[in-house]
Amino acid sequence: MTRTLDEVLPRLLIRDLPLGRPVVVPIGAPVREVIAAMQSAQRPCALICEGPRVVGIFTERDLVNRLDLGAIDAAARIESVMTPDPKTLSLDDRVLDAIRLMTREGYRHIPLVHSEGGGPGLLSARDIVVFIADHFPTEVLNMPPRLHQAMRRTDGG
Repeated sequence: MTRTLDEVLPRLLIRDLPLGRPVVVPIGAPVREVIAAMQSAQRPCALICEGPRVVGIFTERDLVNRLDLGAIDAAARIESVMTPDPKTLSLDDRVLDAIRLMTREGYRHIPLVHSEGGGPGLLSARDIVVFIADHFPTEVLNMPPRLHQAMRRTDGG
């Protein structure tokens, strides 16, 4: 039986999505090392951790908005430019909750904490979009350009 996005999305858990490994760096790391780790892993952000606890996130947006690229001090510590105490979700939270948080707060990345005590994870808006496009291509291809758009009349032949 084929299920629709409207049926699946309210029950879809974050753990059901294929997630990549995040870049994880310790608090106190130099900014340049964090940027180099992000470039090496080809990831748009890094989770800043103190032991197993996520204490911050550093994203490409932080890089653009907070750093004067001509004056990056190689010795500057990441906590001087990261977003501290980011909102987090767990693998057992619903994808719908993540979408709401991303929409409300303007996030593209949400750190994930594991209730089992595993290392931190990361959910990106891209992870959600790719999953939906892969599993519900007909619904995606038939969506209007703007989500709240309603066509007044059909055009064409």
